This record gives sequence, structure tokens and C-alpha cells, in this order.
Amino acid sequence: MPHVRADFKHLIFKTYFSVSATKRMEKSYEKAIEFLGTLKTNASVLESIRQSGGKLNDRSLPEMREYCRRIGYEVSRDFDKLNIIHISGTKGKGSVCMFTESILGNLTHMDGMPRLRFGTYTSPHLRSVRERIRIDGKKLNKEDFTNYCFEVYERLNKAEAANPGMLIDDIPIGTPEYFRFLTLLAFHTFMRKKVDVAIIEVGIGGAYDPTNVIEKPIVCGVASLGYEHQSLLGHTLASIAWNKGGIFKHGVPAITVEQQTEAMKVLIKRAEDIKAPLKQVQPLTKESLHGATLGLPGDHQFANAALAIELCRVWLQRCHNIRISEQNPPKEFMKGLQSAHYPGRGHIVKDQRYPKITWFLDGAHTAESVKACARWFGDVTDQDAGSNETTDRILLFSCTKDRIGQPMLEELGLIHQKNRFHHAIFCTNLPSLTNNYNIDLHHNTVEDDPTLKLQHMMAEKWKGLVIKPKNTGHTCDTHVLPTIEDAINWITEYNKRTDASLQVLVTGSLHLIGGFMAILEIDVD
Repeated sequence: MPHVRADFKHLIFKTYFSVSATKRMEKSYEKAIEFLGTLKTNASVLESIRQSGGKLNDRSLPEMREYCRRIGYEVSRDFDKLNIIHISGTKGKGSVCMFTESILGNLTHMDGMPRLRFGTYTSPHLRSVRERIRIDGKKLNKEDFTNYCFEVYERLNKAEAANPGMLIDDIPIGTPEYFRFLTLLAFHTFMRKKVDVAIIEVGIGGAYDPTNVIEKPIVCGVASLGYEHQSLLGHTLASIAWNKGGIFKHGVPAITVEQQTEAMKVLIKRAEDIKAPLKQVQPLTKESLHGATLGLPGDHQFANAALAIELCRVWLQRCHNIRISEQNPPKEFMKGLQSAHYPGRGHIVKDQRYPKITWFLDGAHTAESVKACARWFGDVTDQDAGSNETTDRILLFSCTKDRIGQPMLEELGLIHQKNRFHHAIFCTNLPSLTNNYNIDLHHNTVEDDPTLKLQHMMAEKWKGLVIKPKNTGHTCDTHVLPTIEDAINWITEYNKRTDASLQVLVTGSLHLIGGFMAILEIDVD
């Protein structure tokens, strides 16, 4: 029976989880990362769900609840204490988390407001898996990560030993995969740290996401919706919205931003069906900020900031009976809005080793988010650059197999008409062939393809978009390279050969951004 087949990684996992092995094992950070590398990858999990026609989704939350019990928690009894803010969406949900974290972390100036201890769980990470689990705005330190990681898997081991071969719907429950284990670790960390508020970002979708074991959050938010993971979430905005709105809970306030009509209708229906009061907020404007600047750049952040404001406003009222003015943005929240920080998104880097190069990093990975990225890049390069005769622009692009590569390139092709790229490089998300940069850079998410089929396909699509037979003065050379390191080396070598300054846009995948930052040794807070 195929559902009980154990693959090699499962056997490694069982070795790690044997009682004798855990007693002998050195409980180091390196061993914790090594263990995470044995877990089933996100990519293989998503493929299994696709092949099941979605049937495996029905097992997702029952299994997750069982895993929570195995590590000592009853979801409703224990996780309700975390005063959770739960956030889904297609683009911007990570930015909403960062605005929310920054607002709540900068409220000590308010009368009667105690200093909050807050936890934040987001994905994916850029350079270190510890970035996914943050305490008081900082990634979890190595000592705590190591201790809590071993606590979780030893509890899972003991529970399995006490009740081996447990079934759900006559199918063995198995072992938690990479993302589910990290979600368990996040909940465990927040419980151990006794946080006052947990800001939880959905991984994929919402309805069946492991984070959706949450039963009674304080408030839910849905950021802007668009097309993503269509083979998993459905091929219409309606089906995607149905999944994203799956985090709504009975009686729990739900907040969203302006959505396309098709998506908004579904969110309204989802909220009505479960009796969750739903509110739509309007984006901030430059005028409403009165000259102030948001910590996260780009006009698209006006909607994300507005959503975070309302989430914080509701949370403060429900948890501390503190009413914040309806002014948008409230003056009490301005410090947090201005100091929000999100590495790898709208991120400009100057490296003293390469003074002629300006790197523009944005982990946009959907057509909608790439559109915002392209607009941001066009705006800042107009301000930053001199004439086109002295400035060369380079696109460094990578996307994962389940992303919509061509629509993303179409958006980038539009800015090529104005701020043309002289070179376009297409590479994988693999940092290097040796990965000598740090031990936990591997995301356990995508699988390597030595043929570079996807990269060659993207390069050909790009040529079709931007290279016109009669437009000989606006050629764009394309290059396909196997790793991020190879791409950076090509750019730095080109930098030596030219007198022009270089503006390099790095986009298409957060994994690309993470590998890039590791190779150039750019720190992530």
C-alpha cells in the first residue's frame, strides 16, 4: 500500500528519533540543522497533495493536532494563551507581519501599556532557519533554537514509542515534514517564552495550512490576493480566496484590504458562513503620512501598513481594552510604521568591495508582487542613475517550479521598455555547488535540476518579450547559470570590464535573495 511506504529520509528520521540515539547525540545547533535536513521537503509534500487530488488536505489539520498533543499541547487550551494574530494572503502577508511586529514593539510610550513580549513566525527564511521564529523582533538565538528543537523531537519520539503506528482514517500518521516540524517548533518556542502576542503567517493557502490548527485567534488578516500555487489552491481567484479565508473563525474579527471583486465576494461569503465580522480597510496615502516615510519602501506597502494598523487596533482593544483613535495612521503607531524592517524586500545594497554596483533586492515571487517590485525599481533607479550611456542594468532572476514564471517576466518586460536591461541572468536557487556559506542555508523546499530546464525556458521567454528584430539599439543579452554564486561572479567580472556603473535587480524568489545575501555576507536581523 503506497501510503505506508517509508523512504530513506523517513528511515534517517527514525534513527534520529530512537531513544538510545537521542541519549547519545550531541545536542548542538549543527546537529539540529542536520536533523531538519532529514525531514520530507516542502516540494515533495506539495507534490503528494497534488497527486492525491487534494485528498491529503483532509488529513492536514487532524494530523497537526495530533502532533501538537504529542509535544504536550492541547490546541484550544494552550495556544489560545498566545493571543494570536493570524495572517494569510498572496502578496504582502510577510510585510503585514513586520509592520504588526514593529507597531506592537514600539508602544511603550503609551500610558498604561506594558512592555510586550512578542513572537513572530514567518516563512521562508533567507540565510538562517532561525529567522522564521522571532522573539521581540530578533531571530531566535542558536542556544534556544537548539534546545527547543531537541525538546520537540524528543517529545515526538516518546509519544511515538508509547503509541506506535497510530492511525488517522486507517492511515499511519507518520512523521512531521519540514514545515510542520518548524510550525510545531514555533508554537513550542512561543509557549516556552510566554509571549504576550504571537504573529503567525500562513505558509501556503490557509484552510489546510499547519498554522490553521489555531482555534481562537484574537484577530485574522488577509493581505492582497492573487494567483499562486494554482495546482494546489485552484486556478481561479475564487478558489484561492476560499483557501485564504479558511483562517476565519467564529466570532473573531477578520480584516482585509481592497481585493478584486471575485476574491472579495468569496471572503465575504466565508466570513458570513462562519459568523466572523469582516472589515475592509483602505490603503494609506502619502498625504495621510504628512511627510513621514514607511519603513518598508514602495507604494504597495500603503495597503499592507493599513492592514497592520487595523490588526493592532483590534488586538489592543480585545486584549488590553485600549482604544486607538480612528485616525489613519494613528499617531501612536507612527514609530512602528517608520521603523519596520524586512530584509530582502525593497532592499538596496551597496558593497564597498564593488563601489560601482548597486544591488536592488526584492523577493517578489508572484506576478502581482513582481509588478510592485518593477514599479519600485523603476522609481528608485530613475532617482539613482545618471544617463543610460554610463549605467548598465542587469536582471538576475530565478523562480521555483510552481511559480508563474512567464507573467512575472512580462511585468519585468514592461519596465525594460523604459529602464532597459542590458543583460538578464537566469539561475537556480542553489547558492553554490559546495554551499560553504552557512550550514542552514538550504531551505529543504526545492529540488535541484542539473539540466537547468526551467532556467533555459525562462531565458527563451524573456527573449521573446524584450528582443525585437527592429529594435537593434535595445538588445538584452541572456545568460543561464547553474548557481547564484556563478551569477554573482559573472556580474562582478563584468563590473571589472566596464566603465559603466551597474544597477542589478535581483528578484523572482526569496530563496534567490537568501542565497545572494549569504554569498555577499549581508546580515539578516
